[in-house]
Amino acid sequence: MVEFSRRALLGAAGATAAAAAVGSTAACSGNAGGATGGDYDMPTYQPAPELDVEPYYATETPGMLDVYTEYPKTYFKSVDREPGSGGKVTCFQLTWGDPSKPLDENPYWQELNERIGASYEPQFVPQPVFYEKFATMLASGEVPDLVFMDDQKAVSLQGIRDGAFADLSEVFSGDNILKWPNLAARKEEIWKASLKDGRIYQVPSVGAALTNIPTMRTDLVDQTSIGRAPKDADELFTMLKEVSALGSGPGGQQVYGLNRYDPFPGTAAVFHRLFKVGPEWQLDGNGDLVHLIQTENYKAMLEWLARAWAEGIFDPVSMTPTATDIVSGAAIRYDAVWGATSATGLPQWEADLPGATYDFFDMPGFDGSAQLAVRNIPYGKSTCVSAAVAEDEDRLTEVLNVLDYFCAPFGSEESLFLNSGQEGRHFDFDEHGIPIPNPEYATELGVQYVGVPGDSGGYQVHPNALPWVDSFVSAMESLAQNSIDRPLTGLESASQTFITKGAQLKQSWTDFENGVITGRESIDGLQSFVDNYMAQGGTQVRDEYAQALKDASE
Repeated sequence: MVEFSRRALLGAAGATAAAAAVGSTAACSGNAGGATGGDYDMPTYQPAPELDVEPYYATETPGMLDVYTEYPKTYFKSVDREPGSGGKVTCFQLTWGDPSKPLDENPYWQELNERIGASYEPQFVPQPVFYEKFATMLASGEVPDLVFMDDQKAVSLQGIRDGAFADLSEVFSGDNILKWPNLAARKEEIWKASLKDGRIYQVPSVGAALTNIPTMRTDLVDQTSIGRAPKDADELFTMLKEVSALGSGPGGQQVYGLNRYDPFPGTAAVFHRLFKVGPEWQLDGNGDLVHLIQTENYKAMLEWLARAWAEGIFDPVSMTPTATDIVSGAAIRYDAVWGATSATGLPQWEADLPGATYDFFDMPGFDGSAQLAVRNIPYGKSTCVSAAVAEDEDRLTEVLNVLDYFCAPFGSEESLFLNSGQEGRHFDFDEHGIPIPNPEYATELGVQYVGVPGDSGGYQVHPNALPWVDSFVSAMESLAQNSIDRPLTGLESASQTFITKGAQLKQSWTDFENGVITGRESIDGLQSFVDNYMAQGGTQVRDEYAQALKDASE
């Protein structure tokens, strides 16, 4: 078990001071979505069974999860019934990469149908065209039983507003949800945050508040005058510039301070934390709602990044849309937590490039104080049920039974099958009790992804990554202690203007930001851009969100 000093654990006080940098943002965090908007109760929370392993590190810090270094020794059964009764369940489903093998060639899919007691018929939609196809599907009026939902996208919110999906508020009200124990394993804060117009239209996944963390190439930064712990933005700049000046690293690989830049919430989030930019919409010192592009911290961040580009800290292809174009190494990278701590994370990175060494990076604040991170909304992607399904109570129950099966939490037999497949074919357990996939049959899996994974069981650190576990815990605790919620959690759908114009506004923001960083645009044009952004819809979005915040507080 990791031991932390009292001083370190009391560091949560730093988050309070950091939050002051963006006005009173933290003061109203997370509660805005609480209005029920109707005569129903929030679904009763029934936690999933506890795992049969103890955490390596247990925490009570908001935003942080317990850290595990062992996998379950036994798996519990999360549902006692056969979900379906022999009918079919259709799904509109996002996929990454190639879709699964067809049913008649796929033993996994065949067994899935047996386990859920239904013929599962997903429509696989590749990620690059998903939102285009989503809009087409809505326009057709033929909405599948289950639909993958990314409610941070305007087109998805429009589908809810247009009545394409079932209002599940009464169905899940109070103890009603206990019919579906895996759906019930969602805390009230998750349901509240996912409400749309005060109603339940989606089954949200159980998401972590902090899911990405920066790592550093210690073999590179150890050669700089700053080392591994820059105190502020100036020292970080010097460190990154000196890495770029190295020219090459182990094996002759070209190296830069930074080799990738994606607009917020991509790798740009690292610099938002550095400059304490805060949530996209935040409350200033007067209690007024402002967009982050209107803040001095955002301007300072852009100036810093533009200077970094001009002085060769970035790989020239850092903004390429094709990740495979980037072959250089970098002092800092930004990764999903579960990827970095897996067997293919830090341990594999070092194995792939002999001489390279990695560690987790505790980002400073630009002015020498602590960084400021913004927590994710408390859920990930979701699944909606077709409004047509809800017209038949028995049909709705069957579809929700199947969805409940898909929501099985980590540590359950169902989750093991859904994510790993059949033992002996799709995976085998290693000496640590970890399911190791068999790549020969990997294309048979992924049939059932509808965006509703259950509780992850905390942060899992693979045994191969144990040399980094204490560093990981320290960096994540620091990140969590200096994190805040966003004021608009649960209110994203409150702005009709965002629903209709959000995508265009985001694109204009991205274009301007990238232009300033690469020197195509001048930072002197920031105010003109902000004025245009607000005139093109930003002011309407702000006013609608401000009214929603006011209504939620009454």
